[in-house]
Amino acid sequence: MKRKIYTLIMLSGHWVFAQPINPASTVDLLMPGGAYLNVQNTGAGISQCSFCAQSVVHAYTWDGDNPSIAVYEPGNGTFLQPLPAGATDPDIVIGNDGNNGVVVYELNGDVEYSTFTYSPGAIGLSAPIVLVNNAGHPNIDVSSDCDKDITTVIVFDDYTNNNIYYSQGTLLGAFGGTTLVNTLGLSQGVGLINRKHPDVQVYSLGNYLFTSQGYDPVQLSDCVDLFLASTASFIGFTSGNLLLPNLKVHPRIDGVVPNPGLSYAYSVVYKDHDSIRHGLQGQPVSSIQPLGSLSGRPAVAFSGDYHDAIWPSDALAAPIYDGLGRGFSGGIIDPFLKEVNDGSTTGLFDKDAFSIAGSCENAYAMCWAGDDQIYYKQANAFGNPNYKTEQIQWNRFELFNLAGQCLATGSDNDYSTKVGLIPQGLYIEVYYDSNDNVVNRAKVYRK
Repeated sequence: MKRKIYTLIMLSGHWVFAQPINPASTVDLLMPGGAYLNVQNTGAGISQCSFCAQSVVHAYTWDGDNPSIAVYEPGNGTFLQPLPAGATDPDIVIGNDGNNGVVVYELNGDVEYSTFTYSPGAIGLSAPIVLVNNAGHPNIDVSSDCDKDITTVIVFDDYTNNNIYYSQGTLLGAFGGTTLVNTLGLSQGVGLINRKHPDVQVYSLGNYLFTSQGYDPVQLSDCVDLFLASTASFIGFTSGNLLLPNLKVHPRIDGVVPNPGLSYAYSVVYKDHDSIRHGLQGQPVSSIQPLGSLSGRPAVAFSGDYHDAIWPSDALAAPIYDGLGRGFSGGIIDPFLKEVNDGSTTGLFDKDAFSIAGSCENAYAMCWAGDDQIYYKQANAFGNPNYKTEQIQWNRFELFNLAGQCLATGSDNDYSTKVGLIPQGLYIEVYYDSNDNVVNRAKVYRK
């Protein structure tokens, strides 16, 4: 596979070097049930699952004209349930050995949530519950599935009080009253006001770390900062987190363990103008994107001691936005970048609304929107220069054009021969296992 090289000019040293953007070795999966129009936001979750075909299960959600949740069990299939019409800005978690999950979203000016259960091939979605009125921009997190803690926290903008609040529950629901997030910014050292667009990292029951945009009344500046509801003694960023005027940013956070001695106990990412900013504990916030490229809003997740930020970028095929990722081993940034989407769609259409979730099994769940579809996949990074995954086993395939006509079908033995006769173009391929279950869908560009 050809390696893509993006040339960067380092202004400070006035020298030029080539920084690789390595193609994904994973195949993008195409969400069934589309088209999915006007998607602005997605969410992703992942969990160990002892009863699942490959011991892992994913959960995805998205808004737009057809808001929904999906559970993807690799080796068994992808299963969907609709959300209420008009649901926006959703987020999702799954855990408890893959048995339970929660989806949260904004609807008609309120924040609502639903719990759901999963058993092989079936989602049980509960009736929605209004968590709080006159609120929005909800995000949700659950403690790592490594310790089987099902503590779950929802954080949101409270428009009545012009501040950020949270509610504690579990994967089974039972979210209680709302609590004001501690106003003391760990980086700025003062109470911030006008906070908005929050996110939360749940370490364990009672140990939560929040991030948001807010206004520092001493520095007279907006900034991105962290806020603690924890017995651990975290510290914030050392610098680089002040914002230029009139910016609205959406910081995202994920973490590994609540150890204040680790620089990578948490990671925060956000878009500041066209700069993708990344901050670790006790370190300055800095840009991690290719110089001169344009970017969209990022997401971040840990997988073991590794973590990755992914975002839409024009670095691969400007002016089209593709998916770009940057990894960290512990607190050390990788010297290379990684393409998120596979090469079959590079430069063909804009990708946006990226989400990523990690697990203690060193696997990522990723999804994004593009071409009126939802794409998703599993990737095991391990600090590798590409997003990789184990090969999915399949026995039979079908190939369709975009009008839905089946143009080829066959076994894994005659796949190369039959697809080799197909004219150049964009197609949808569906793969089946020995039990005739769908195990993969992909939009593939045939040359």
